[in-house]
Amino acid sequence: MVIEIKNKPEQSMNSLIPRKIQWLILLALLATLYRDVLLNWGIDLWNDDNYSHGMLIPFISLYFIRSRLDELKQALSRPNFLGLVVVLSGLALFILGNIGGEIFSKRISLILVIYGLILFLEGKEVAAILRFPVGILFFAVPLPYILYNAIAFPLKLIATRFAVLLLNIYGMPVFHEGNIIHLPHSTLEVVDACSGIRSLMTLITLAFFLACMMHKNFFRRLLVVLLAIPVAVLVNAFRVALNGVMTKYYPDFINGFWHEFSGWLLFITSFILLWLLSYLLKERKKDNCGKGYPLDSPKQYTW
Repeated sequence: MVIEIKNKPEQSMNSLIPRKIQWLILLALLATLYRDVLLNWGIDLWNDDNYSHGMLIPFISLYFIRSRLDELKQALSRPNFLGLVVVLSGLALFILGNIGGEIFSKRISLILVIYGLILFLEGKEVAAILRFPVGILFFAVPLPYILYNAIAFPLKLIATRFAVLLLNIYGMPVFHEGNIIHLPHSTLEVVDACSGIRSLMTLITLAFFLACMMHKNFFRRLLVVLLAIPVAVLVNAFRVALNGVMTKYYPDFINGFWHEFSGWLLFITSFILLWLLSYLLKERKKDNCGKGYPLDSPKQYTW
C-alpha cells in the first residue's frame, strides 16, 4: 500500500509562518530597544560631513541582500546556538555602552545582535550568505572623536609637509608651524577638511567595495583599502598647495565657489587614482603569446 501525503507543501508553508512572525517580533523589539540609538545615529550621519555617505550604507546592504535572494531560498535553515553567544555579546556591549554613555559601542552592538539573530535562527549557511551585507553596516558607524582626532592630527601634519614640499618645488617661499603654513601673501591653516580625513572616511568605504569587485585575494583587497590613506592625504596636500598658489592671484579663492568645487574634483581624482592602483594590482594570466589578461572576468567576482 502506498500512502501519498498531498498536504506536504501546505505544511512547509505553515512552517515558514512562525519564522516570519519570530522575525517580526524580534525586529519590533530591536526597534524599541535601539530607538534612541537609531534616531541619534541618523541625525549624526545627516549632520556630519565626514560620514554623510553613511546614509546610503543601509540601502546598499539591502541591495546585496536582494541580490542573494536565490541563494537564500536554496539555503538550509538550521538554527545554531553559536548565534545566541553573538547576540548576548552584542547585548552586553549595549549595556556597557549605556553605563559608560558611549554611543559607538551601542551602534556596534546593534550590528552584532542582528548578525547573531540571523545565525541563531537561520544557521551558518544563511549567516554566511548575509555576512557581507550585514558587515558593510560597520562603514556607517562614525568613529569615536577620540580616535578620530588621533587620526586627524597626524594626517594634518603629513598633509602640511607635503603641501610645503609642493610649494617649494613651485618656487614659492613658505614657512610652516605645525599645520599652519605662512606664505608671503597669506596664511593657510590645514584643518580636518584639508588633511584628508574627511574624504578618507568615504574613500575607504569606496575602496572596500572596489577591492571586493576587482580582487578575490584577501591581501590584495586589504592593500587596496590601505592605499586609500596615502591617496587621500597626497591629493588633499595637492589641494592645499593649489590653494596657496591661487590665493596669490585670487585672494578670495579659498572662500569662494571654486574652493568647494576643487574639493569635489580632487575627491573624484582620488577615487580614479585608487581605481588605477587597484587595476594594477589585479592578478593576470598569460596566453600563448605572453600577453597579460585579467585573471577573472567581472562576472566571476565574488563578494
